Amino acid sequence: MMNPTLEEKKNFISWFIQNYQLKRRESLWILNYLLNHEILLKNIHLIEEVHTTNRGMGFAVVGNPKDAFMYYKDGKTFEDPEQAFHDLRLNWKEDFYLELFFDQSYQVLSFFGVLEDNPYIQESEIFDKDLEEIVEKSLEKLAVKDRIHYLKKQIDIALIQYDENSFRKFTKELKELEEKNMI
Repeated sequence: MMNPTLEEKKNFISWFIQNYQLKRRESLWILNYLLNHEILLKNIHLIEEVHTTNRGMGFAVVGNPKDAFMYYKDGKTFEDPEQAFHDLRLNWKEDFYLELFFDQSYQVLSFFGVLEDNPYIQESEIFDKDLEEIVEKSLEKLAVKDRIHYLKKQIDIALIQYDENSFRKFTKELKELEEKNMI
């Protein structure tokens, strides 16, 4: 995904603060602090799957089932916002990752142009293998249905044109496809 500008990040965070209530007030304090300290905000990256990063925080809004606040550092998980805030200020030159848990976050972050790729996960790891298999099977079924629809149209055209060779060819393929896919 893209590399958002400082202004885009500020616009999004301002909008977010005005439109959502965070579960912990410390999360709001941190966001406001970032808005007022551009040098820190410059190294903040809004991503998904923050738990995979070496330094990151996750904030949940009221009504979201995720934990209110989580801080991830070097494979460990903490719940203390002050610890995260201290680390953020102390290591202001380093990248820091942030994930916000709210409804339709992916769409909203994408709309604002602030969602970035998580450098700690490969794109292929994002999708669950079972989900990938379900999608593949669905696409195969869709392709078969499209081919059947096409063949039936071609059979109709062959009948209208009294084209026996085309009729036999398309009906044979249709029959094989239906038998193979038990349709």
